[in-house]
Amino acid sequence: MTSGRKCGVVPNVPRLLCSADRSVPEASAPMPESAQRSIESSAISDPGISTFPGVLDGVAMRGVLNEVIPDEWGTVQNVSFHILKHHPGSRCTFEIGLRTTNGRYCLIGKVYAADRFDVYRAMNEIRRAGFGSEDEFSIPKPLAYIPGLRLLLQEKVQGPRAKQFFLAGSERDRVEASERCAGWLAKFHATAPQSGDVLDPTGEMRSIAKWSRTIAELGEPLAGLAGRVSKRLEERASAVANGMELCAGHGSYSCHQVILSEGRTIAFDWDAYDVADPCHDVARFLVALQRLAFKYLGSIRTLDTAAEVFLKTYQGLSPFRVAANLPWYRALTCLRLSKYEANRPVCTFGKGIEVLLREGLRVLEQ
Repeated sequence: MTSGRKCGVVPNVPRLLCSADRSVPEASAPMPESAQRSIESSAISDPGISTFPGVLDGVAMRGVLNEVIPDEWGTVQNVSFHILKHHPGSRCTFEIGLRTTNGRYCLIGKVYAADRFDVYRAMNEIRRAGFGSEDEFSIPKPLAYIPGLRLLLQEKVQGPRAKQFFLAGSERDRVEASERCAGWLAKFHATAPQSGDVLDPTGEMRSIAKWSRTIAELGEPLAGLAGRVSKRLEERASAVANGMELCAGHGSYSCHQVILSEGRTIAFDWDAYDVADPCHDVARFLVALQRLAFKYLGSIRTLDTAAEVFLKTYQGLSPFRVAANLPWYRALTCLRLSKYEANRPVCTFGKGIEVLLREGLRVLEQ
């Protein structure tokens, strides 16, 4: 690696990030500087993320990237950006395409409104606990964190998301995806180091009340349903807190955050990592699967078999017992995801919110 680095963190870069283009160097001339942003990224602005303009400046990023890529990649000639997910005022994830003197490569970048060096540190700790690139269950390799830009650079993992198997796969595909997702989570809960804020059920009371008020703005019957779910969550919070075990948590684990490549299951998106009852991650996966089923397959029950396989597999592999507290966390997640939908600039998921809230009440009454 080149010596005399200027960035605040020594990067950790794998040899192979974008296998499709790695082996074919290109000798064509660099694009004009004015063309080095993709059309999509050039149309994005976010005053809440003050470093955004610098991050999407292809000329400036050439210098940053030349300091953190391996010598064998050569010198960066052109940089392009493709926005993947933008949370205005908070963070933005994007793909970085590099054309160098030795070929083409890809990275994933995430820029934050606030400093998130902690995410980079946590990812490194998790990888050292047995979730490296050569492991069956792994996470993307964090490459560098650039403090001045509040920019996290990480490996681009090739492969389909688990979501694709649940939506378009056969029943066998769904079962296998469920088993792999459950296997990843069971290993993570059992072996990953605890890092981050502790999720205390009694400390969620303020959030629960706030989420309920947000949903109530949509009127009836959602307001009444949200109020009933909130009340029952509050009534049982102390008992759940008294009976909980703690482990490392992903914080937002779902089929959207899992890539199923050949021989490797990878969980990404570590912004919400925490320390929590294992039921928190299990519930998030199950309820997110139900929301996916309702949105795209017509019924909250369409993926019930896949959900049962996930839960049974997790319970068979995990040292934690989740049966007692899982209903509470499932209802909490129903309320939280309903709030996400209600909070959109234009809410088009009113029926789905009602279904999620009724599901929250159902699991609490079992």
